[in-house]
Amino acid sequence: MDTPRYSLIEETEALMVAPNGGDPFQKNAHFLKPIVPSSIDEPPFKLSHCFNSLPSHFDPRLKLEFHGWPHPHKHWTTWVAQMATTHQHTWKQAGIYEAIFNSTYDIKRMNSLVFGFGEKWCCETNTFMFPWGEATFTLEDVMVLGGYSVLGDSVLKPLENPGKELEEKLDRERKEIYNTGSRKATTSLWLNRFMGSGSEIEHQAFLAYWLCRYVFHGAFKSIQKHVFSIAVHLARGTGIALAPAVLASIYRDLSLLKNAIVESNELNATTNDDHVLKLNLKSPFQLVQVWGWERFLDIRPKPNVIRYAEPRMARWDKVKGPNVENLSTVLDSAGEGFLWRPYAIAVENWKLPKYYADKEERVLVGPGLDDELLSFAVCLQVIQLVGLGTKQLYLPHRVAMQFGYDQDLPCSVGQLSHSSENVKLYIPSRLSEANASARYLKWWKASVMVEHESSPPKKKAKKTAVGSKKMDKITDATLPCVYSPTNSDELVQLFFPPLFL
Repeated sequence: MDTPRYSLIEETEALMVAPNGGDPFQKNAHFLKPIVPSSIDEPPFKLSHCFNSLPSHFDPRLKLEFHGWPHPHKHWTTWVAQMATTHQHTWKQAGIYEAIFNSTYDIKRMNSLVFGFGEKWCCETNTFMFPWGEATFTLEDVMVLGGYSVLGDSVLKPLENPGKELEEKLDRERKEIYNTGSRKATTSLWLNRFMGSGSEIEHQAFLAYWLCRYVFHGAFKSIQKHVFSIAVHLARGTGIALAPAVLASIYRDLSLLKNAIVESNELNATTNDDHVLKLNLKSPFQLVQVWGWERFLDIRPKPNVIRYAEPRMARWDKVKGPNVENLSTVLDSAGEGFLWRPYAIAVENWKLPKYYADKEERVLVGPGLDDELLSFAVCLQVIQLVGLGTKQLYLPHRVAMQFGYDQDLPCSVGQLSHSSENVKLYIPSRLSEANASARYLKWWKASVMVEHESSPPKKKAKKTAVGSKKMDKITDATLPCVYSPTNSDELVQLFFPPLFL
């Protein structure tokens, strides 16, 4: 008797509507689970509170620092080139080859774009809310743009001997720098100590520098002990799933940014002094800006031509984005100019992933499946993203059209039962066009109309005695996620079969 197989996709005949509107039509649709049962016209939750209720024009009293978005310097670029001659095979084996080279590119920051996306963020769904639809930064974006892998062991995987000994050696070096009088193991002192040293732990030290400065930024410009175990694993060629951890940090920072923008707006509405909020974003936030350039045609600068075998991020190295007036209005009206699947479009000298084939495909997710197809399957599943110091919920079924699937009413994740380890996957053609179900469109329009009819009441800002340009530091996001299950471990088991862990 065959083992029952769980499908990530629900295939059914449904009344659909094209993304740019038009008359409804019947279609054999492919919906990304979990979705609301067909017997229910709308889900038991509303979206009106998630939409942006900020004024279209206001000057946020917010100073941003981007510690996770450092500019590359020539010494780091030189060190990367030196280490690549010996270790590039290991980097490819560990799934970090492109991510390391991405750290040598200079992505010119557009603060207006950062603010614009922050305004549209919903902390409860970890998605951007636009009048024309819902979108988000996904695991696929982290893979394609950042070069990080979704496959491999957790970033929290401990070391065993002899790896533990290497971790201890790195920590002794860190303490020695600390005890020399600097009182801080800065990244610059670490680079000077190990670059070209020929030390037996130079490769591990190189990876520790990369993790601290470009991936998991902790204390400003310092080497942190908690990355040493990851560095040792990667130096061995052990695959570590960095993408979920990186995405968790980006989601955390987007929520921090949204909360800070809302609080800044309240200051504008209630005070006339120079009170300013200060926020430090520690994640690799340049990925969010590049995500916007890849998908929004109206704000996209002219990209570079990629040279053969270069990562996709090379398209945006040293590129200056256009200054867009009334960015919020542009984003709100960008429905027809939004690319749901930019990576399905052929780009010169860039190799399309295998899950972007010309013909649709059906595969069984299991041992022996190609890593690229397996990675795509991971990107489609609701999971809890576990990072360093943060956990975030990942809800790809809310943005199914970003993966080429039709969009239906998203289901609350707490409503589902356990899945089988035997997972069937339908992979759409890269040439196909996804649509939204008529009931989804009805629900979405109702949510947007509610937002226009009545905005949620604004919280009254607390009055404080402040001096000129006083800054308050925001360090944590406190908005709850209404879709979090009571048992997060159960969620991981439910949507993330042991096969992928």
